[in-house]
Amino acid sequence: MKKLLVTMVVALLMVAPMFANGSKEATPAADAKSAIVVTSESEQSSGESKNQSANAVSVKKIESSVKAETVIRFAYYDNATWPTISKAPLPEHAYALVFKSMVESLSNGTIRVELYPGNALGDTKATMEMAMSGSIEMVTCTGTASALMPELQTIFLPYVFKGDEVAWDFFDNSTLWKEMSAEFEDISGLKMLSVGQNGTRHFTNNVRPIHTPEDMKGLKFRVMQSPIYVKMVEAMGASATPLASGEIYTACQTGVVDGQENPIWNIAANKWYEVQKYITLDGHTWSENFVMMNSDFWNGLSKENQHIITIAALHAQQADRAAEDLASRVLDFDTVNSSMEVYVPSSEELDLFKAAAAPTYDWLRGEVGSDIVDKFLAAVAVSEKNCGY
Repeated sequence: MKKLLVTMVVALLMVAPMFANGSKEATPAADAKSAIVVTSESEQSSGESKNQSANAVSVKKIESSVKAETVIRFAYYDNATWPTISKAPLPEHAYALVFKSMVESLSNGTIRVELYPGNALGDTKATMEMAMSGSIEMVTCTGTASALMPELQTIFLPYVFKGDEVAWDFFDNSTLWKEMSAEFEDISGLKMLSVGQNGTRHFTNNVRPIHTPEDMKGLKFRVMQSPIYVKMVEAMGASATPLASGEIYTACQTGVVDGQENPIWNIAANKWYEVQKYITLDGHTWSENFVMMNSDFWNGLSKENQHIITIAALHAQQADRAAEDLASRVLDFDTVNSSMEVYVPSSEELDLFKAAAAPTYDWLRGEVGSDIVDKFLAAVAVSEKNCGY
């Protein structure tokens, strides 16, 4: 399956228009204030989303006799570093490139997609709120959505997914996820288009190698600004400091925290390996890329255009997942492996981590109720069976 996904993303990106500039928790690149817009000169200076387009860098002009009737402004966290800087697109940018290419080609140019990578329009919380208000049409976020619907924290339970393929099956096929997505839309006014992959998260630190939870005692870890991450780290005997992603490098460098936790590709993209000595590949949490669209905007589209967006989102989701898989397992793993001391826990040591993190499950039951936690665990068990576990 993984070889197929990697082949798919390479093929998709090769047939897409080649953009000249192109992390979840990434440091903004030099061009982060620009949108990637494929459009004609006249379209850039007039029409919908004029303010954003006026500041955009049109990396490839395509003259067309068809004027776009609909504009989708898509904001996301990952930087547009490929192909000028990085070996491959970062996951969200891979999604965006494929989505843009397919929507614009399938609509024959009647829909234009403007890309705003690298937090160009604000951080993930701000851009999610912009999508909710209709200021932009589309957004990607990780973790932030759980502030609106705490039940979404179930997917962050430690060690709950045995592999990427189990998570994919849950998000793609389970009835429970369809129900949760519909409930989230009712709460937020955001339609869940697809779920990409931010990656499996691992612990890094600057003090000592971590082989068991005992080694975490007394250490301070930066975590995402989500309560379940705090509870998980505290259950393992360490202290947790929620910080914005842009503060990670300095916090590790100055000793405000001893460590942090993130997927391998993100550690490489942000050069956190420069300020962290040790990494333990425990894979405690599977982290998602929620891709969402303003519901009012979606409902105002024709059935034909809704179908185009649905198909494009499906292809883009595969590109996102494959890009992360390739980066964390091959391309960026080499960077981390050559820059840090890497430790892979044994199965017995992983059992110790799982046992130490178990109180997180009890805490979440108290927060959102046992019913949703039990339904989620049952759905994951079905996905495990579907994947041969």
